Amino acid sequence: MSYEQLAQHAAKIEQSAAIMDLKQRGFTYHNGRFSDAGMTSEAVQDAVDGAAARFAGVADMFTPFLGMPDPNAFDPLSQALGRVATTLNSRQGEVPYNEKGVLANPALGGIDDVKGLVKDWYGGAAQNFKDNFLSKWDAITSNQLALVIALKGGIEAEAAMWREARANVDELAHKAQASLDAMLDCNPKDVALMLTVAGSIFAVGAAVASGGTALGLTIVGEAASSSAAIPMKDPEPVQFGGKNASEVVNGIQKALNKLAQQIMDAENVVRDAMVNCQDVMSRNMDRILAPRPLLADATAATIRDNYVGLGTAEG
Repeated sequence: MSYEQLAQHAAKIEQSAAIMDLKQRGFTYHNGRFSDAGMTSEAVQDAVDGAAARFAGVADMFTPFLGMPDPNAFDPLSQALGRVATTLNSRQGEVPYNEKGVLANPALGGIDDVKGLVKDWYGGAAQNFKDNFLSKWDAITSNQLALVIALKGGIEAEAAMWREARANVDELAHKAQASLDAMLDCNPKDVALMLTVAGSIFAVGAAVASGGTALGLTIVGEAASSSAAIPMKDPEPVQFGGKNASEVVNGIQKALNKLAQQIMDAENVVRDAMVNCQDVMSRNMDRILAPRPLLADATAATIRDNYVGLGTAEG
């Protein structure tokens, strides 16, 4: 059984519920037809139609879960953000969480060469460049990197959530069918299902280097790749079964409702983290983007001016 065949399995569950209901009521099922020695064929057909009507809609319980996103579809965006993070990573500060696949960019070390080249440069533009760009380089690139990592973590959390949701609903369908198939056993047992969507992601606060004042981001990511020190939600056990098909169907619906709630809870964690990061970014643009240099607005008349122009070099 696989998620791609969920619709077919849901239809089979609906059919099996009606069949098992009739079997429990004493009808014989052979070669796809029901019979009862004490009833006319018309009465048997009425009973069959009644059972089909009672369980009509069981397959539809799975309909909201048929179009869940493919977790693999998030890979290209996650990989692209990983490349952006690598571009911004000078290893000046520790990469906050989810650093898998984020390498250091040695080219960023060239900023040290720039600092040496301009140490004897004087004037307004020179001071502006040193104060607003060179001195803030490490903090600004660190903050940019942290925001990219936060977004990358959000993408990875989404993928993890949908991967677990697909696996959970697929397992639920499998166990629902097994429960119906075993209904006529001497001692039918309840079926245990572990819902793992809520535990598939983590969220943790991160203080990011920012020139002396921390930016409070919320990083989310996949629980499977996170630090063991970060508390995770335990899988939620769900049991269903019963002595008749109606009880089994009711248990399936309750399990699906809990799965839907776990999906919503996980989505809220990711949403809140992204909203928090957006808020941090909007309130701290001066610590994420370097200010426009004075030289960018210089004209032919001012390019040599000591304040807004190139200024002078000692010696």
